[in-house]
Amino acid sequence: MAFPTHVLVAPLNWGLGHASRCIPIINYFLEQDANVSIASDGAALELLKGEFPNLNSLELNSSQVVYSSSGFFFYLKLILQGHGLKERAKKDEILVESYAEKNHVDLIISDHRFGAFSKPIKSVIISHQLQFKAGLFSRASSFMNAKYHNRYDEIWIPDAEVTFDLSGVLSHSKQIEVPTQRIGVLSRFSKIESPEDIDYLAVISGPEPLRTSLEKCLITAFQGLSGKKTVIVRGVYNIESLKDFPNISFYNHLKSKELNALICRSKLVVCRSGYSSVMDLACLGKKAFFIPTPHQGEQEYLAKRLEKLGIAPYSDQENFKVSDLQKVSQYSGFKADEHLRFPLQTFRRTLEG
Repeated sequence: MAFPTHVLVAPLNWGLGHASRCIPIINYFLEQDANVSIASDGAALELLKGEFPNLNSLELNSSQVVYSSSGFFFYLKLILQGHGLKERAKKDEILVESYAEKNHVDLIISDHRFGAFSKPIKSVIISHQLQFKAGLFSRASSFMNAKYHNRYDEIWIPDAEVTFDLSGVLSHSKQIEVPTQRIGVLSRFSKIESPEDIDYLAVISGPEPLRTSLEKCLITAFQGLSGKKTVIVRGVYNIESLKDFPNISFYNHLKSKELNALICRSKLVVCRSGYSSVMDLACLGKKAFFIPTPHQGEQEYLAKRLEKLGIAPYSDQENFKVSDLQKVSQYSGFKADEHLRFPLQTFRRTLEG
């Protein structure tokens, strides 16, 4: 196919990771003088509109789900909401096809948003999660996941073709039948040489009510760190800001450039072990402490794997203590490696191949 002239980029709105890792993709197509539109809902759409205020946008149906804080019911509640998610995906598909036809879109890029798809138009999906870690529900979840992935023309895996891959077993599945392409690690950030004058930076995101519970946990923990400079980025939109404490500064959300600078100034980043966060920290070569979203198998798997590899420690949210942060000295942290990154010089050949 010829290089696309109008690309529609549509991330899932479960936390901000899917949207944030689309930023380098959008920038790439803009640099190639392609027309780009964005489509999503909620905070994910707000993030992309803030980064790209001049791009046309399409608001899709809410992809939010209600989470349970208990293990078995966490997955059961997600399964029970499956029909509603399927119906919303169908409605998204109608909106996407109508927009694409009207605006001459010739490439649709979904980031794990299954409704961002059209049979007549080349549709690819960005996904690192080709199989699920979901306890008793792993097999059924992985089967349905593969079924939706196999509708697409291609799967772009945001990981590198190196001995050590960030995604581990998540990005491997025998149930996938369509072509897959590893396109390199996607991160909107770049390493900045600056003094590390922030002791602890917490970057919070993810679904409610688990986001709020982590925020409260970290505020309590950081208040006990007298003499330490701490910052919390809350990852929220349209919510009243919190007043700063003597040793804690709060931001509701930040644009990429501002957050990039804060991370580079930080000695330690505390965050969820979502895959997009892992990619960002790997590209920046930072020390991290992970607190996986409770009962979310993917994040628990990544946190345990990175601890086993000696890169970063973790704690489950329920048992987290501020003293756990001292464990970081026993781990290597991520080592910045530009070979992991999205290889722009080869990507055009991938699209035209």
